[in-house]
Amino acid sequence: MPPPPPIVRDPIPEPPAKPVAPMEPASPVQAQSVPVTPRAAAVSNPQADFFEAFAQTGETALSKRRRKAKMRRFIICETVALAVLLPLVILGLTHHPDNIALVWIMNILTITSAVAAALLPIFFFAFTPTLPEIER
Repeated sequence: MPPPPPIVRDPIPEPPAKPVAPMEPASPVQAQSVPVTPRAAAVSNPQADFFEAFAQTGETALSKRRRKAKMRRFIICETVALAVLLPLVILGLTHHPDNIALVWIMNILTITSAVAAALLPIFFFAFTPTLPEIER
């Protein structure tokens, strides 16, 4: 795994742009002239610069936390599905109850928990991918 890119903590601040002097209007063709007001110079937005520098550093701490929480939820759900599946499989293979209703219930629960254990990774990682912070 390559080392993460260096984090830019204090980007070099750009000097503010100098205002442009208003130009004097050339000889107007119209009888009335509109007074020319100087426009404000474009100034760099420090917050936008910060977020741009922050986005370029790769994965943020927030997205790492979300990914870890998602993995924990997945492991918990998969553990529950397997905790239901394994005892039912062992019980079904070792003990053959005479009651038909109990056999049906055991078969349905076994198949349901097996399907749930197989579909959980798809639900967690294919349908809901963890997106980078910029694309949200």
